[in-house]
Amino acid sequence: VDCVRTKVWVATFGVLSAGLAVLSSFGLLLFCGMPFVMTVATAPFLILGIGVDDMFIMVSCWQRTHVHDRVEERMADTYREAAVSITITTLTDILAFYIGLMTPFGSVQSFCMYTGTAILFCYLYNITFFGAFLALNGKREASNRHWLSCMKVPEVT
Repeated sequence: VDCVRTKVWVATFGVLSAGLAVLSSFGLLLFCGMPFVMTVATAPFLILGIGVDDMFIMVSCWQRTHVHDRVEERMADTYREAAVSITITTLTDILAFYIGLMTPFGSVQSFCMYTGTAILFCYLYNITFFGAFLALNGKREASNRHWLSCMKVPEVT
């Protein structure tokens, strides 16, 4: 309903962040010569779920900040709340998948390597790329601009 506070682009860039993580991790591992097996083809859906979950945590923490605070303060509050949660879940997920490398099955090893590395990239992209876009979106909101056209919206009195 609110044409200024809506988060359409934030959601789009959150999904894009997860997609970039998959591309980066798969590209790195393929470049390094890691075998790609068919079970690895299901990993992007897992990474999308994890990335979107992290995005929701960050947006939820952003929504709990004071609207009239400066963007820098809102980002600091957002990271203060969200970074701990995202970091702990990411570390446990990565650890779980990298432990899977000890299995004697090659296809499981490949799946675990690709998925664990993708989760690591997903974390890095969420903290950097998505966080930067969240700040840009905050600046747009602070200047009372429309979510699509970025034109100034008249103040309602």
